[in-house]
Amino acid sequence: MKEIQSVLRSISEGNIENNYFLTGNQPYFINLVCKKLEEKLIDRNSREFDLRLLYGKESSVKEILETVKSYPMFGEKQLVIVREAQYLKDIELLIPYFKNYLSQTVLVVCFVNKTIDARTKTYKSINKYSKLIEFKPLYENHVYKWIGLEAKKLNLNLDPKSIMLISSNIGFDLEMIEKALEKLSFKSDNGNLIKVDEIEKYIGFSKEYNSFELQNSIGEGKYDKSIFIINQMFQKAIDNRKINITLPLLHNFFKKIILMHSKNFHSSPKNLGIHPFFLKDYQIAARNYSLEKSVKIIHLLKETDLKSKGINNNRVNVKELMLDLILDIIRI
Repeated sequence: MKEIQSVLRSISEGNIENNYFLTGNQPYFINLVCKKLEEKLIDRNSREFDLRLLYGKESSVKEILETVKSYPMFGEKQLVIVREAQYLKDIELLIPYFKNYLSQTVLVVCFVNKTIDARTKTYKSINKYSKLIEFKPLYENHVYKWIGLEAKKLNLNLDPKSIMLISSNIGFDLEMIEKALEKLSFKSDNGNLIKVDEIEKYIGFSKEYNSFELQNSIGEGKYDKSIFIINQMFQKAIDNRKINITLPLLHNFFKKIILMHSKNFHSSPKNLGIHPFFLKDYQIAARNYSLEKSVKIIHLLKETDLKSKGINNNRVNVKELMLDLILDIIRI
């Protein structure tokens, strides 16, 4: 979170590097940097001439070098963005240009969903001669914070349960979250406190049948309610998107329960990465699940995740997998 905020602030203030190497598995942040650079450097009227988009699947390093060495048509600088750079062969051939770049060009290399080994000479050279930024996965509490920050930009005042409802339905897909918030901004009265009823009305996320409510019903030991929620959530036999959101949420939930049981851990909401509004839910779950039980549930969640991906399981029916998970938790 701090990394993206820092680089966007630098660009806004005009502190722009000539070479950026953006890597990691957060394409949303990589695209955000590209968009910010375009807004800062390229005039709308000269976009077709001073903005050059290249793709690693279709281009070679030679073509990229020829492009960056050309001159802008109208503006002071041209912006060259190389998308899908992870598909480029011999990417190390860009390093000599990084060392002796041309001032009229800002080059952005987007190395998405992949990283270069930090121990290699290539990585060290790229890091030395360009602005290398690695966007790492966001944790649950970071996504929660990010939703709040983005909502404020749109003049949306979300209560904590509304933020959790959005994150529990979308997961860590920041682009989808942004679209949901934009949709909400068009429908709701800006400035007023937005509660779960409005989220359900305008975005369509059920306030009763979602991953967050499932998490709480399991935490409270209300297994009949958990089974009912699963039957409502997973009405389709194949719904990988929902299970890919639900299992990580439950994994993080029980990981924090384990931390709360740790003798060497100070279980303040801040240390746990828990919003104080939801601390009571975790305290209830910690009373219902011992350290030993919580560890066993973590293993069950990992097994369910593997089965949902077809590992040790030929027929993937996500509803049955989730119902089996609840029954296994009851048997612990």
